[in-house]
Amino acid sequence: MKAFITGGTGQVGTELVRRADSWNLDIVAPNRAELNLLDETEVYSQLDQIRPDIVVNSAAFTAVDAAETESNAAFQVNRDAVRIVADSCTQLSIPIIHLSTDYVFDGTKVGTYDESDLICPIGVYGKSKEAGEVVVREISGKHVILRTSWVYAAHGNNFVKTMLRIGKERQNLNVVNDQFGTPTFAGDIADAIFSIANQVLEHNTSQFWGTYHYTAKGWTTWKDFAEVIFEKASTWLSNKPHVEGIPSSQYPTAAKRPPNSVLNCSKIDLKFRPPRRHWQDGLGEVLSELKNEMNRQIT
Repeated sequence: MKAFITGGTGQVGTELVRRADSWNLDIVAPNRAELNLLDETEVYSQLDQIRPDIVVNSAAFTAVDAAETESNAAFQVNRDAVRIVADSCTQLSIPIIHLSTDYVFDGTKVGTYDESDLICPIGVYGKSKEAGEVVVREISGKHVILRTSWVYAAHGNNFVKTMLRIGKERQNLNVVNDQFGTPTFAGDIADAIFSIANQVLEHNTSQFWGTYHYTAKGWTTWKDFAEVIFEKASTWLSNKPHVEGIPSSQYPTAAKRPPNSVLNCSKIDLKFRPPRRHWQDGLGEVLSELKNEMNRQIT
């Protein structure tokens, strides 16, 4: 199987590239200099030349706070580029797996979010991702939209790396404890994507197309997430700060966050049965990689 990956240098894209061999896949993952996703001719030409079996669109404008003042850039990447990629896929009869987010919901629901729940984003980032979902559904008959949440990895900018960085410098940290979600390792998302890709290509049936939720198992708060990070890394961290929970009102951000980001993954479990482990297991793998990276820098 040959897969074409957009956003190959992002958190999920990097893990897709890293894990391709273990799934016996050929990967083509052009970087920004090699492919302008806003150039219709260029996108179509590359896909026509390569003729992948499937396209995974992991490219996204993910700077949630920056999106509030850079809405044009957010919609260009999260809607306009998605339209171009989806249109080229449709013309060439290539199925597409498109990554989306929990931010399409406002987070006010009591309980976990189902795929059929009302979409009601509360910020520019969420609205731009909703717009991307809409164009995929309108243009591509062969699509899987995969919503996930609280993504992290050993590379890129994310909560885990931020906590480890500032944890070195402070004895006490205040972390929000009234937002709930599921931390999800980008490597686990990559494995799920490849599992889904194999199944949709093998069976080629319309029953697989649609929107799904995929996260790790379990849920937590940002405050408890931070505590687990420091506890698991305590054997090699030079400092283990005390973590104090605070309400979101005491940590204002440019973009409002959904208070509840917990996604119900029953649908994807029933349809695809992708690998899905507890969020703390994925965290352990990432922390091990970061520890090894730190040791290499020391030596």
